Amino acid sequence: MSKIEYIMIMTNCRDDREADFVINSLLDAKLAGAVQSNKVHSHYYYNGKLVHDSEIRLLIKTKAELFEACKSLIQDIHSYNLPEIVALPIVSGSEEFLSFLDQACDL
Repeated sequence: MSKIEYIMIMTNCRDDREADFVINSLLDAKLAGAVQSNKVHSHYYYNGKLVHDSEIRLLIKTKAELFEACKSLIQDIHSYNLPEIVALPIVSGSEEFLSFLDQACDL
């Protein structure tokens, strides 16, 4: 099995303003090559209560080696006490896009 080099991190934000702040912070720090955002409806139990929220989902494309830095930045600036931060492996992709991620995330 080959080593995962690229990932997509998923997190949700309270609103468009927070999402824009997280997106710009990640891009400015060159921790992400691209970020997509879309409105979602989330349903979950939190602190024993059923919650129905409208949120902004972020799909952050980056290099696997940058996960911890991305996670730390998101946790530092996020308004939630417990933000969802999960990484999904990118097992394959176009050579051109993956090369773009390499260049965009070049620290």
